[in-house]
Amino acid sequence: MTARGETWLAPERGNHAVMAIMLRLAGLLGRRRLSRLIWPISLYYLLSDGTTRRGSRTYLRRVLGREPSWRLIWRHIHSYALMTLDRLFILDDKVASPPMSIRGTDAVVAALDQGRGCILLGAHIGSFDALRSVVRASPRQLSLKILMYRQHTGDATRLIEALDPGYESILITLGQPDTMLRVAESLQAGDIVAILGDRAHDMGRSLPVSVLGRDAPLPTGPFRIAAITGAPVVLFSGLRCADGHYDIRFESLVDRLELKGPRAGQAGELRLWMQRYADWMSDLCRRHPLSWYNLYDFWKERS
Repeated sequence: MTARGETWLAPERGNHAVMAIMLRLAGLLGRRRLSRLIWPISLYYLLSDGTTRRGSRTYLRRVLGREPSWRLIWRHIHSYALMTLDRLFILDDKVASPPMSIRGTDAVVAALDQGRGCILLGAHIGSFDALRSVVRASPRQLSLKILMYRQHTGDATRLIEALDPGYESILITLGQPDTMLRVAESLQAGDIVAILGDRAHDMGRSLPVSVLGRDAPLPTGPFRIAAITGAPVVLFSGLRCADGHYDIRFESLVDRLELKGPRAGQAGELRLWMQRYADWMSDLCRRHPLSWYNLYDFWKERS
């Protein structure tokens, strides 16, 4: 839950051992009973991980418009821990996945019917892995690729991902010489390419966009890919509800993103689409404030 995108609640500090224990207990206890063990783990990270605690406090203050209590920060961290725990049950097809309700699949079908593939654009709000369950349950044969930054992936993350034998085969790693070629080939083949668009790993390829009322750097990459390939863009969210089920929603953002005119004009049009994405993300945060998992210096307030 840091700027480096580690899977558990802090950088890889004993996380491999914790996750190995959770994997063993998952089969013995099941999802509901195992989730009861998460409260003390969340409390430990609340007290020991200053980066996560500060990131949560900054975000909650911004989204709620008031100073958050320690209890609310604890609940925020706990929300992330539960979502991480659910990854064990989403990626392992030998156990029952969390219950899910799915809305807006017609937006994905309409996008794919255009014959240019589809870019699914999400954010670090709720579960991105829920897409795997959606694809498995779809009556239509779907091919999913996930565009992901992998440089700082830790052992705990890889331990979870190993639950799904096909996980590595659907990944396209950002920052590699053949990344754009693989993305273009996938879209040309009619695949869905899923991207999280709210972490700017390379500040030279980002633009400041208003998120919850303050500018934050967002990557231009997903939108440039859409403009270059002509693929339609569909927004995706997978929110964990209070009863433990997931609310999966899709909605169209743009059928074809075209950047015309001089470079300065293109940058302005690019920022316009990025702001629409940021507004969608901000609205999700206001409606589900504990489901945001960018718990680091997102707005660059301490730089």
